[in-house]
Amino acid sequence: MPYYVHEEGRTLGPFEARELVLRPGFKGTTLVCPAGATSADAWKQASAFPDVAKALDPNSSGIFLTAAPPRVDAEPPPPAPAPAAAPAAAPGDEGPKPGKPADKLLMIVDDDEAVRSFIETCATMQGFRVLTAVDGNDAVAKLQSMVPDLIITDLMMPGLGGYEFLRTLQGSGNSRIPIFIITGSALDDSTIKMIRAEANVLEFVQKPVKIAKFVAALHKTLKTAPV
Repeated sequence: MPYYVHEEGRTLGPFEARELVLRPGFKGTTLVCPAGATSADAWKQASAFPDVAKALDPNSSGIFLTAAPPRVDAEPPPPAPAPAAAPAAAPGDEGPKPGKPADKLLMIVDDDEAVRSFIETCATMQGFRVLTAVDGNDAVAKLQSMVPDLIITDLMMPGLGGYEFLRTLQGSGNSRIPIFIITGSALDDSTIKMIRAEANVLEFVQKPVKIAKFVAALHKTLKTAPV
């Protein structure tokens, strides 16, 4: 099965699985999309597709050190069907226009490099600027010099974990920054309810992240238009 791959802000392909694994920097967490797919949900980590996973060397970092084929630019797969157009607004009542994703800065806080890279790729593909942090302490330090428009944070992290990070934000001048919680932990209903009670916690997302729903929530919260 041929696949498209997203590299350096471009959609390239299609390539067969054996060609994908020869590309410099290609690994199991790289986002790929089957040729002919029409839904944004089709973009997944390469390791999710059996033929690509089989082509990767399980005893290495996922990168083949042989020569790669020439880079080929191609048309991206057909986009997902556009939502039905809203009724035309009356003259003089168009309302505010959505903003540009490039004007918004997201902070991603997660100690898992693969997850952090995956979420960063999803966000940058939508045009957002991204700042990353490996845990709560790293995030607090970076907030001293740069304030994001939205924070996406894991809960279970070493050092200053997600719960403590939330409490730190509430006690600082950054208490109004919108927050998305992303976690793979199984939490009881009372814990989830407690976290959702925080005024600036707007989304609670379970891993694995559903890309289409996730990016839609980003645009809705930040009032931006998809690229």
